[in-house]
Amino acid sequence: MKLTKLLTSGSILSLFLFTSIYGQSSASATANVLASLKKGLSITNKTGDLNFGNIVLTGSAATPLITPDAGVQFEVVGHPGKTVTVTYSSVSLINDAWVTSNGGTNDNLVFTPDVDETSNNSTYTGANNVTSGNTIPLANNGGLGYLYLWLGGSIAIKANQEQGDYVGTFTMNVAY
Repeated sequence: MKLTKLLTSGSILSLFLFTSIYGQSSASATANVLASLKKGLSITNKTGDLNFGNIVLTGSAATPLITPDAGVQFEVVGHPGKTVTVTYSSVSLINDAWVTSNGGTNDNLVFTPDVDETSNNSTYTGANNVTSGNTIPLANNGGLGYLYLWLGGSIAIKANQEQGDYVGTFTMNVAY
């Protein structure tokens, strides 16, 4: 029978009224469950303090300098390929403890840092200067991310600088 004849005779209506249509009684969907585990970030001073040694005051201003390759080495370890932000700032060195023990006048001088990085090379080869706030990727070395930072810098001695042992604490910060 032709469709037009079915439509006009009402047979199609009876087909829908008396035919059972079954719907799906259950359904499912999937989703991936993800977690990104990162190696904790650490930084270690590998070589000790930055020591300018004994400097003789001459009555003239001076700016002694220690280059980063002759200074302090920091080792950063973390997740390979992740980028870290390196931050640091100038430090005020003070002679307060020396004055307390020996007398004299309290004074300060400013340490201006100079920082370089050598990626995952623990020797001072292929160094690049690092400005505070720079971001640097941790280089993959055996499944860990490494970065070596090298600290040098200068101190500004005034012509009338007070004598004494000057001390300050420099902090190198790294963060994912």
